[in-house]
Amino acid sequence: MVSNLRKYKYEGTSTTRPSTSSGKSSGSPTSAAPEPSHTPIMDITSIKADILSSLRKDISVVIREELRTVLAEDFESIKRELIAVRSEIANNTTAIHAELDHMKSNVGAVEKGLSTWTDEVVSTQRTVKDLEKLVGELRDKCEDLEGRMRRGNIRIMGVAERPGSSSPAAVSKLLKEVFQMDKEGIVERSHRSLVQRGAGDKPRVIIARLHNEGDALAILRKARDRGGRLQFDGNTISVFPDYTVNVAKARAAFTDVRKMLRGRPGVRFGILYPARFRISYNNEEKEFLDATEAMDYVKKKVIPAAEPEN
Repeated sequence: MVSNLRKYKYEGTSTTRPSTSSGKSSGSPTSAAPEPSHTPIMDITSIKADILSSLRKDISVVIREELRTVLAEDFESIKRELIAVRSEIANNTTAIHAELDHMKSNVGAVEKGLSTWTDEVVSTQRTVKDLEKLVGELRDKCEDLEGRMRRGNIRIMGVAERPGSSSPAAVSKLLKEVFQMDKEGIVERSHRSLVQRGAGDKPRVIIARLHNEGDALAILRKARDRGGRLQFDGNTISVFPDYTVNVAKARAAFTDVRKMLRGRPGVRFGILYPARFRISYNNEEKEFLDATEAMDYVKKKVIPAAEPEN
């Protein structure tokens, strides 16, 4: 820019003024007027335009240099950061690959173990099914054996609890007196039920085993024929078969149906061992193992539709 401004440097030359004297010139003619100076006339507008153009170029150069310097520093910083990030990503990627390999190894081991355990579970399930079947058969067999062992037993309810009232001799005497037997039956053993009895509770049941199963069946038949109207020492007593717990529960489920049918003309019913409820009505016989089905049948077929249910 300085070099551009040099062309506008002012270089004026001083002209010598003509000398004047108070006297007259000595016969010589008056000297001629000085020649005009050759100093160029400057155009202000063009000077301004040139200066502005020169300033723009210089400023643009300076700005470019400054921007280049600043951007170079930023680019270097960004480059360093990118290199650091790339290195960190590479390290993380290596660690991730190692972790994935470890996980793949674990998953493979788990899959192998699951496959083995699946086979074991399938085998165990088959074994469990076989055992369930076997347990069911054994349970039924035990139930049958226990029921057969109880065939010579009877249960006597309503006998007052006194010392010696449940002894075999006392039970034998009771049976002879109540059922008017020719001779006393042989009672092998007898005892009260093993439940706790509180003050004011009913007497506990006497469980007696007779030596002859035929005597037990005859006593139960007589008790059934007399409809439970048995008296001993002024008390009403009842005699029942001695069933297992499961059989007793299954037979007790039909109690409501039996109460509903008791006393109805033309209806015969009973419970066959172990727990089959049989109904005879209008020359038709039905057997039920489920108390709910038996109740539905009685309400639909046996009880007249016009008769209100109690």
